[in-house]
Amino acid sequence: MNFTSCFFSLVFSNIELESQLSNEGDINMIKMRKKSMVTALSVTLAMSLAACSSGNTTNNTTSSSASPAPSAPVTSSEPASKDPVELKITGFKSGAELGAIPELNEKFMKENPDIKVEYEGMPGGQFKEFIKTRFASNDASDVIMIHPGLAYAITYGNAGYLYDLASEPWISNFTEASLKSSSADGKVYAIPNDMNVLGVYYNKKMFADLSITPPQNWDEFKAAAEKLKAAGKLPISIGNNDGWMTLAALYTMAPSLVYSGTPDFDNQLNGGTATFAQSWSEMNKNWFSLDEKGYLTPKSTGVSLDQAQQAFAKGEAAMYIDGSWSLTGIKKTNPDLEVGMFAMPSNAAGKDVMASAAVGTAFAINKDTKVLDAAKKYLEFWSKAENQKIWTKSQQAFMTIKGETGDLDPAFSDIAAVVAAGKSYQFLDQGWVNGGAATAEMMTSAQGVYLKAITPQEMLENMDKAWKQAASQTK
Repeated sequence: MNFTSCFFSLVFSNIELESQLSNEGDINMIKMRKKSMVTALSVTLAMSLAACSSGNTTNNTTSSSASPAPSAPVTSSEPASKDPVELKITGFKSGAELGAIPELNEKFMKENPDIKVEYEGMPGGQFKEFIKTRFASNDASDVIMIHPGLAYAITYGNAGYLYDLASEPWISNFTEASLKSSSADGKVYAIPNDMNVLGVYYNKKMFADLSITPPQNWDEFKAAAEKLKAAGKLPISIGNNDGWMTLAALYTMAPSLVYSGTPDFDNQLNGGTATFAQSWSEMNKNWFSLDEKGYLTPKSTGVSLDQAQQAFAKGEAAMYIDGSWSLTGIKKTNPDLEVGMFAMPSNAAGKDVMASAAVGTAFAINKDTKVLDAAKKYLEFWSKAENQKIWTKSQQAFMTIKGETGDLDPAFSDIAAVVAAGKSYQFLDQGWVNGGAATAEMMTSAQGVYLKAITPQEMLENMDKAWKQAASQTK
């Protein structure tokens, strides 16, 4: 059994931890039960992780054909005169998405020879449950790459798991807009490392050969996919072994199809006056119709993100839906690929196209860390423009440092124009109080739709049930 299977077997066996973390009340409930659970959980985790880790001894994660390979710990190549402080960092960047993390960690250690950094990375689809369990068992790393927004950074911070960074002098380096995704009540729980966009990558040569221009509405998008299929090309490369890429696809569709007509949908959802089943029905039906028409990778539940990305990069598909951070991996696989990105045109003809853009990664400090000074130095290092430029270039992201724009690839010229025109919306779960429950169910149920086990509408009903269950646990 590989690590992923074994780990999730462990998580699912602890049913009380399996409820989706999405707000402060949920965490407080876990904390009240923690005294009676933590000893048993710690022993179980230790035994299970030892059993699972036989395939990888570097960071307790394993790679397989169905998920990106985890990154190996980065350690200093220069011996120090005394034993260095060990700074453990956990993140949801690994495999093709790792970017400049090894380079920056090495740079940090050269500047701080008394600190040794060990980075543990895993795919984003696994990370949310992983870090929830670590917090619940008092076993989180010193620094955590955390998802921004209400359901994650702010909720964990409000519950007392994250160190307040508001008084650190280097916090003023960041733009106010980017800090909002990890701040509440005058406290700052994480630093925003980048601003990213989600969109549709496309093979420019393939489009040009078939006289296809980037579509501006849903009808044009479907027509382009049909033309590609008729020419013997796979229109869209996608991997759904963990459901994350379907989440990304829906995130790109919602700004134009949901929020353009209902800009306060998040407030309605949080207030209990809107549901996914009511508001997302058309969008869900439209997306899964692409699979029914043969426009998506066949049997995608057995395909990983890395495999889908490589298929696109090698010219085996015309389009690929993902974030701006993926361009580096795409170009690494095929430096000669002529690639561009457009905002998903889920809108009707005559309506505006909107992009999905938001803070992508954030670093937080575990409030219970024993190496607080080292952790602060690490975040201060990431708050410097020279270092964030290296990171954002590797992720092809916008910078969050005041007065800095970064070095965007020309591939993003089309979608950057949409964002610059103010036609964008944040990544959806950043505005949802029960986002953890909803997105986890979204990814799980999406796989059920592809496998014909449930319908697209039943997927939305499952998301509503997960939302209500999470909400009920705060009362």
